[in-house]
Amino acid sequence: MAKKKYEKYVFTDCLEKPNLPDHTNAKTGFSFRGARQIPGAGANFGWSLVSKPMLLEKAPHTHDADEYLVFLGHDPTDWAGSFDAEIDFYMGDEQEHYVINKPTMIFIPKGLSHTPLNFRKINKPVFFGVILQTPRFSKKMNGKVYSYDGPGYKGAPLTLDLDKLP
Repeated sequence: MAKKKYEKYVFTDCLEKPNLPDHTNAKTGFSFRGARQIPGAGANFGWSLVSKPMLLEKAPHTHDADEYLVFLGHDPTDWAGSFDAEIDFYMGDEQEHYVINKPTMIFIPKGLSHTPLNFRKINKPVFFGVILQTPRFSKKMNGKVYSYDGPGYKGAPLTLDLDKLP
């Protein structure tokens, strides 16, 4: 079959085994790992279904680009009505606290300190998305940069141990 002119921009290998298996009942997650998967891409993102409480991020960190966090109910026919959770999120050096208890999108400007992120009460699964406008996922904490290119990539663990994350 002849190659198409723009096929390098069409990517279908976005399904991954959930890397937080103790906190979801989903069979797969959906992630795009940015420039690792499509050279030249300027963003990376992932979508997960969170069905059990978890402290996803413990310590504040920053990114070198804007980030968006999306929290929706699990039912795509009723994103709002199917939302039944309480999630704690903190922003800024002063750790301003927000309780997410309805569908929410958070814009985090480049360089703004944010987290902890605590999925404290999950009565119904939460559809959680992260969009980071960099070719590769990385975060800076306490002056050190941490990067993640996906489960199993270059020796990365297939599942994440939340107790061992920085």
